[in-house]
Amino acid sequence: MSLFKLSGLIAIVAGIICCALLFNPSFLPFALIFAIVGYTFSTINIYLNAKYEITKGSFSIGYAGMILASVPVIFILVLIIRNH
Repeated sequence: MSLFKLSGLIAIVAGIICCALLFNPSFLPFALIFAIVGYTFSTINIYLNAKYEITKGSFSIGYAGMILASVPVIFILVLIIRNH
């Protein structure tokens, strides 16, 4: 399995796990750890796609991983805004 496919798969899996951990707010620190992992691997995936033009016409899976990994940060921002 190439690094491109592996980084996309890890980004998606870490993003799904961090979103699933948000159902229980006591797991928020673990969700943030998985968000960092997902964001890092999605950045690697997007970089490799831009450098080698692997997916020319379709949507890169790294963007989906980045969106999923951003959900816990948005969740924290919403909590901060609601408590003010």
